[in-house]
Amino acid sequence: MKLKTSIIISIISSLGIYLLFSNSDVRNINNFNLLLNISAILIVIGIIGFIIYLIAKESRKIKNITIGLVFISLVINSYVGFYKYQMNKTNKILSEYYELKTCKEMETRFASDLKKGEIKYFFFGIGYDTELAKILDDKYKIETFGMGCIIQSEMICYNELVDKFLKEKYNNSINGIYKEIRIE
Repeated sequence: MKLKTSIIISIISSLGIYLLFSNSDVRNINNFNLLLNISAILIVIGIIGFIIYLIAKESRKIKNITIGLVFISLVINSYVGFYKYQMNKTNKILSEYYELKTCKEMETRFASDLKKGEIKYFFFGIGYDTELAKILDDKYKIETFGMGCIIQSEMICYNELVDKFLKEKYNNSINGIYKEIRIE
């Protein structure tokens, strides 16, 4: 029984340590530094508990605490890893649009996106309207991106094509959707 438990704890600890190191590049984003520090502390305490478990006789309490701590660390790292995956996916998508420098290139990209059913909408400013983003995603299947304060004219061209598409297909516009939200 001790061998089976040792193997389980070793695998979970190794996975937790791997995730801890692979997630270290997102430390300064959205307070992940705190989460990753907590996770590291839990892994260290878990490993110490594992060593005590190996030295001590069959201590069920130490085994359960050790597995619990390492598992919590694994959950935290999985959460951060999922966020990192989403962030990398978003960055990859946006990098494709940053390469397009003219409205003509954006028109071509919009036509391609429309054909694939992968329309995007770019919000500019400090934050963006999450209600509008949710409606665009849920009702119109348009993926939204917050671009920050620097307005990029070629992406505005793309947004205008999205607005034109909404008017033609749904007899609505971004402003119309925005007004509906404000009335409710």
